[in-house]
Amino acid sequence: MPITTLAATAAHIDACAAVLAEGFADDPVMSSIWPDQNRRYRALPRYFAASLRHFHLPGGGVQIATDQHDHIGGVATWDPPGQWEQPFSRTLCAIPGLFPALRARTPAALAIRRTLDEHHPHTPRHWYLANIATPASHRGQGYAARLITDRLAGAPDTAAYLVCTREENIRFYERFGFTMSATFNLPVAAKPPMWAMIREP
Repeated sequence: MPITTLAATAAHIDACAAVLAEGFADDPVMSSIWPDQNRRYRALPRYFAASLRHFHLPGGGVQIATDQHDHIGGVATWDPPGQWEQPFSRTLCAIPGLFPALRARTPAALAIRRTLDEHHPHTPRHWYLANIATPASHRGQGYAARLITDRLAGAPDTAAYLVCTREENIRFYERFGFTMSATFNLPVAAKPPMWAMIREP
């Protein structure tokens, strides 16, 4: 099955948000922000749409993988080198989109964000894979792998970083040269473990 990768635009936001919401519906990070499943499922499309619009698309690192019918089979949100820390002005613009999704869960989201940022490498300059997901209809067909290999091939002299949120996915990222750099826990009652992974140039 042919796979095409291309840069996402504003026209792709809703479709990309739907794919990410499906892929992260039961992710440990999102479950820590929204413990209530029904509330989480309702909030995620709006949350990802606001994140894409205000944080990731402006950097130009959002990639999609499509099938022969132009259906989206995968979405990867990469922050380019030097752009993973979002400026206050951009965060301010995102609040009207993020707050309706977060509401009372805003303090939990901020605490989790701080923990993730504390473990984020500040050097060397690197691409940051913030999120990657495929819809159920396209899983296991190479869409996520293609999105990763295309980005890494396009930046062979630049490091890459991600946080793996599920232990069973560690081997998947190791296939692309990522290695464990640290482990830590999120600041919630369940303390789910996270695995920071680096791919050197």
